[in-house]
Amino acid sequence: MKKRHWFSLSAIFVLICFLLTGCMGSRELTDIMPILGIGIDSAGNNLTKLTVQAAKMGGSKDQGSTKPNILIFEKTDKNAFDMLRETTHENSDKLFIGHNQCIIIGKDAASKGVKSELDLFLRDHEARMGVWILVSDSTANEILTAKEDDASVSALEIKQMLSEQKENSESVDVNLLEFSVKLMGGTTCPVASLIKIDKESGKPRLKIAGMAIFKKDRMVAELDENKTRGYLWTMNKIESGVVNVETKSRKACLEIEASEGGFTPYLNADGSVSLSIHVKAELGVREMSGFEKEPAVTAAKELQKAAEEEIKSSVLACFQTTQFHKADIYGIGTEIYRKWPKKWREMQASWDKLYVQINPEITVQVDITDMGKISQS
Repeated sequence: MKKRHWFSLSAIFVLICFLLTGCMGSRELTDIMPILGIGIDSAGNNLTKLTVQAAKMGGSKDQGSTKPNILIFEKTDKNAFDMLRETTHENSDKLFIGHNQCIIIGKDAASKGVKSELDLFLRDHEARMGVWILVSDSTANEILTAKEDDASVSALEIKQMLSEQKENSESVDVNLLEFSVKLMGGTTCPVASLIKIDKESGKPRLKIAGMAIFKKDRMVAELDENKTRGYLWTMNKIESGVVNVETKSRKACLEIEASEGGFTPYLNADGSVSLSIHVKAELGVREMSGFEKEPAVTAAKELQKAAEEEIKSSVLACFQTTQFHKADIYGIGTEIYRKWPKKWREMQASWDKLYVQINPEITVQVDITDMGKISQS
């Protein structure tokens, strides 16, 4: 009995020790300064400029504000890891990368190659693979130091903007894991969101729209909102949005209610590749003008045809741009490898040449809803 009692006490003691050691590697919240965003820019002469946006714990107490107190650290050197460590000389708290929300890469740095710059985030055990990747149309520093209404824009807000962009389906959201997998895979070219400061609306505002295309680890092209949506149609990543169509003197605003997209590659006897892209969409009429005298059935057919042409145009425009840059962003090569691994090994070396020769067959089917409600109003 005593032995059993002693064994129970020993087991409890070991369990307590085990649980307590789980906290030994943790950090006290009062001792760390969470990193919210990191910017990477080219500084010339093989140097990199690192911009770190961090939050001072406690945040701003002015008028009950819940916004974090934003601090900016800027360093220029050859090694990003060393630059992060050097920031400890400027504050008493240790920067903690585990809460980082986004990595923003300046246009110049992206064009020169990002593989070595992203290496830090892939190796650091505290870094998150779910952090978002964006490319600035100017510099990353400009984005992370931007102010709106005299207040610093937190990277937390940039993360929220990315989430809200799904309502428009004119941008992409790509995290470090997805970007890195494509980068290391070598067949499917990575893409990333584009972010810029919109100065046309009077007050400067951050805007996320369009996407960047990478060939290997270098950015080779920027796609506007229309071509980006063409990519999303093909990849079955449309969430919501509006399709504006115009026929003669008539206009209509159609809301995307549901969609389905995809592609199927085929290998031909002569060694070439054929591609079928198919898109289905349900569009609801929200506004239209010039159709007052048209029967609902006639108007619906006209809108259907116009919408199908609009969608097909954006899909084709995107695909042709990727062909110009020999950048398979869709994963067509990967799909060929999945279906015909032996054939793919034979054609992999000449994939760039085969890719630009593809003449895609694009099929778009649109169903128009709510015509009756609009025509009767």
